[in-house]
Amino acid sequence: MILVKMRPEQLQDAVKRNIPVIMPAGVIEYHGPHLPIGTDFLIANAVCDGVEKSCECVLAPPLPYGPTMSWAAGPDEGEVDFAPEPFFLYVKEILKHLMDMGFRRIYVCQHHQGLEGLQSLCLRKAAAELIRDVGISWGNGWGKGDHGKLPNPNIFGWIKVAGPDSFSHYEPGMERMPVGHGGRGETQLIMGSLPETVRMEALDTVRDKMPLWLLDAEEGKADDGKKWIDFCINGWVNELSH
Repeated sequence: MILVKMRPEQLQDAVKRNIPVIMPAGVIEYHGPHLPIGTDFLIANAVCDGVEKSCECVLAPPLPYGPTMSWAAGPDEGEVDFAPEPFFLYVKEILKHLMDMGFRRIYVCQHHQGLEGLQSLCLRKAAAELIRDVGISWGNGWGKGDHGKLPNPNIFGWIKVAGPDSFSHYEPGMERMPVGHGGRGETQLIMGSLPETVRMEALDTVRDKMPLWLLDAEEGKADDGKKWIDFCINGWVNELSH
C-alpha cells in the first residue's frame, strides 16, 4: 500500500490492523562519475519498494535529503548538504503525524554513513523525543501498570531506524554486504536495482585522480547487487510480517 494513494477508510483499516509503515531515507551526494547522485537514497528506496511488493505494509513518502557535510564533493557535482537542525525538525514533524494517524509500527530504512552517521543520529533523536513526549503524557509511574492496557504497549519499538540489511540473517562466516561509498558495494547495488543509471566508462574521467573509495568500483557485478538487494528485502519482510 502506498500512503499517498490510500483513501481515509483504507488508512483507518491499516491502523486498526496494526499494519507497519516503512519509509526510505538517504541523501543526494557525489558517488563518482559513474553513479547517480541519489545512490544512497535509491538503494534504500529499492529495498522499500521491494518490501512493499512482498508483504503487507504501508510505504510512506521518502526522505531523499540529509546531512552529507559535503564530504565527497560540492554542489556543482550534485552534493546537497542538508543542515542537521532543519532536517531533524522536518523528520520529527513527519514521524509525529504518522503517529497521530494512528500507526504504531513505524520504520525508517536509512542508507547513508551507517547507523552512526549524522542522518541516522538526526532520525533517532527525532524518534527519541517523540517517544519521550508520549511516555510523559501518560503520567508518572506508567510503567508500574499493565503494559497491555497502554495505548501502545510497543512504545519502545514504536519507531525504528534501521539499515537495508539490519534485519537480514547472516550465517556464521558469511560475508557482510559490501557498501563502500561509490565503490564495489554501492556500484553493484545500483547495478542490481537501477542498471540504466550506471555508466562505468565514466570512471575514465577520474582515472588520474581517483579517490581511494572508488578504486574497487569496477569490481561490482550486477548479479551480486541484485542478490544483496533481495537479501535485504527478505530481512525486512521477515521483520514486518511478525
